[in-house]
Amino acid sequence: MLSKAHSFGQLVRVISTNCTVTSYAKLGCDLGDYCKEVQSEPLSVDFTNVHIVAMRDSDEEFRRMTGSVDLFVPDSTVLTWAVNLRGGKMKDRVYGPSFLSHMIESTPEHLTHYFLGGSQECLDRLLENIHRRNPAFKVVGSRNGYFGSSEENDILSDINAVNPDVVWVGLGTPKQQDWINRFKSELKAKALLAVGFAFDVNAGTKKDAPDWMQRAGLTWFYRLTQEPSRLWERYLVFNSMFVQRLGKQVFQDGLNGCQTIVEESDETLTNFDGKSEHLEVGAHSSNRRAASLQIKPRSNVLGVGISAINLDEAIQTVIDGALDKAGGGKYVTVTGVHGVMESQRDPYLKEVHNSSFLSTPDGMPMVWVGRWNGFAQISRVYGPDLMLGVVEKSAGQGMKHFFFGGKEGIAQELSSRLQSWYPDMKAVGALTPPFRELNEDELSDFVAELNKTRPHFLWVGLSTPKQEKFMFELLKRYPSLSTDWPHRLVMLGVGAAFDFHTGHLAQAPRWMQKSGLEWFFRLLMEPRRLFRRYSINNSTFVWRIFQQMTDIKNYRINF
Repeated sequence: MLSKAHSFGQLVRVISTNCTVTSYAKLGCDLGDYCKEVQSEPLSVDFTNVHIVAMRDSDEEFRRMTGSVDLFVPDSTVLTWAVNLRGGKMKDRVYGPSFLSHMIESTPEHLTHYFLGGSQECLDRLLENIHRRNPAFKVVGSRNGYFGSSEENDILSDINAVNPDVVWVGLGTPKQQDWINRFKSELKAKALLAVGFAFDVNAGTKKDAPDWMQRAGLTWFYRLTQEPSRLWERYLVFNSMFVQRLGKQVFQDGLNGCQTIVEESDETLTNFDGKSEHLEVGAHSSNRRAASLQIKPRSNVLGVGISAINLDEAIQTVIDGALDKAGGGKYVTVTGVHGVMESQRDPYLKEVHNSSFLSTPDGMPMVWVGRWNGFAQISRVYGPDLMLGVVEKSAGQGMKHFFFGGKEGIAQELSSRLQSWYPDMKAVGALTPPFRELNEDELSDFVAELNKTRPHFLWVGLSTPKQEKFMFELLKRYPSLSTDWPHRLVMLGVGAAFDFHTGHLAQAPRWMQKSGLEWFFRLLMEPRRLFRRYSINNSTFVWRIFQQMTDIKNYRINF
């Protein structure tokens, strides 16, 4: 069913409904082309509004009833806004009454039509108007919507006897969805269109909202004023439910990134459930490690590709990267707002981030933007946590660690402390570099030490952007580093983790970290050093992210 839907246009998930991005003209042409072919069963199309989307998410029976629908076409202005918010590009909704009107004027000549629904008066006036507007429009049968269950088989036989291409179903929600679901497999028609209110509007038996209200997304309000006793629950309850659940989705799953688009292989609709496979270090099968080492998707944060990854997945990917015997060294950047903003001023640093093995989301803003971009599974991969996770999981596996960075004596102190915490950890070196770039002799001696000790992990604590450039340039200068080892070298730039784990710098409380307030805590600890970084970077970041998310400015990830 998903493959069939993809042939009609891009799919964008709004809450739990995959909406088809299309237009009046495109949908009409696509239906015409589809009906030319021999099909195993009819295509079912639901002209979907906010009410239907909210019902599908909250009502299990209705969700089952609409499970056989092939296309959910955004029928309301508000739903179209939501589709575009989630990454779609619809210039206008495809409103059921207007689509019927469009097809009356522009239907492909080969199509034949059957109408099911409405009162007999409505149906008579509709068919009269259709004939007046387009005498060539081929209606092969009709039946009003006032029938009981005992008449359904007769209606089915009547439709199959004339073998229409398109059956227009105007029974109202949820009756029309239920009828299509129950009889879809038995009908010989090519397409079943659930259009509800379209019969009344085109027959002239009910007035539609003024154009200005439709454009403003207020059709629902107009209809509520016309039929308050029948529609108050639909619009007041389900509209508010839609807003609440869309808001939750935007926060959890994403705003408008490319990953809100449903891929054709995504038949189970589970790529936003936040789950990831947990791979054990002891299970070193090539298939499992290959799965872990697949290229991780990246969230575009102002042109910096942040790996859409969670902590457990990052730990496993780093470990499997070191155990992989193919190729040379890799490096991991642990990236927050500071690194992203430095990359705006320094294209070279942006290249470093985008060329990494992983660029993990170190701060909550990276996580929030990642979720806005459609990566529900993304969570914070904080440098100090990544270090402890990798050390703990690799302990007892014979994997070796080398510590490079920090102030005088910090690297050695960190090595000793981690060994006291994890006795099975194997540390093979610790070095505090000078507060400048290494000269040729120093760099050569350092590489010789790496080749001698052959660590799996090189922990680099030089602060951003120095540590990122150091790792990138080391591999650029020595591209064969670790190629003849029995494993890869993975370098990780973890900055302040050296000071945090040795107790030289206090970490923010977990509640501040989870709330995105760690920057404020660190500012209080080091106001003179960090004031400019946070006051300028954070405010500029917010403004630029707003520009990116609203498509005022586009940022590209260049690899």
